[in-house]
Amino acid sequence: MRGPGLPFAHALFSIVLALFVLGGYGLFLLLGQLVLEQARSGLEYRIHLYGPVSAAQIEEFLRWLQAQPLVKTARYISPEEAMEGFRQVAGEEFVRAMEGFNPFPPTFRVTFRGERVTADSVLLFTQQVLSWDMVKEVDYPRRLLEVLEKRSGTLQGVGLLVGVVMIAVTFLLIFNTVRLAIFARRLEIRTMELVGATRSYIERPFVQVGLFQGIVGALLAVTLLHAGIWLVHRYFLPLGFLLEDLRLLALYGGLIVFGGIVGYFASRMALRRFLHQTLDRLI
Repeated sequence: MRGPGLPFAHALFSIVLALFVLGGYGLFLLLGQLVLEQARSGLEYRIHLYGPVSAAQIEEFLRWLQAQPLVKTARYISPEEAMEGFRQVAGEEFVRAMEGFNPFPPTFRVTFRGERVTADSVLLFTQQVLSWDMVKEVDYPRRLLEVLEKRSGTLQGVGLLVGVVMIAVTFLLIFNTVRLAIFARRLEIRTMELVGATRSYIERPFVQVGLFQGIVGALLAVTLLHAGIWLVHRYFLPLGFLLEDLRLLALYGGLIVFGGIVGYFASRMALRRFLHQTLDRLI
């Protein structure tokens, strides 16, 4: 039996549109998450040491910092380097008036991996840092970190709720599109039943076409989404951090899998409405 000649272009366009909107919402959530992570990774964490410290102590502590999963970068700032930076800001005359006094302690400047940062993880890291005898104190914007964590939690909660609604709406749109396409073949389905075709034999080509349309529609939606991101990055707003993030590929993969699954099940569910129906009801 030949495959069912569904109104392919119309159905495919509807599927692409539905998946494009769903993918756009996913991109919005991912972009918001990445912006929050960049804000968290931009927070500066300073570790002030008791001075003086030896080069061996500095090297040992630096290796320990770099081995921590929370740490993205760690850099040692000597009192002399800190004074030089202060000189450039305050001016030579102000520094000269200090008469050689250097108030800056030896310091490590640390930045974190934004995707790993939480108020609890930073607090645990701080406790580990303070366990070193050479550490005098730590300084970081704890209040700002808590605010960012609260915003991230709000984004995830609202995003999950709206995402469930978006997925349901997308499924209904694709289901109705497939059902209307199969409606055009309802009399042929009845004819196949009358000549003794089994249910699986009737379902197979329709399900195959639904699966194919779902995957192709998702691929086209992903292509349009990526092209849109690239154009925005190229001409309007730098989005290199989004294009380089592996979660973008995970989003695309999830959209393709979702398209295939929805196409498959929507075809099966829609087809059941026209199986074992009388001719009067079908007409």
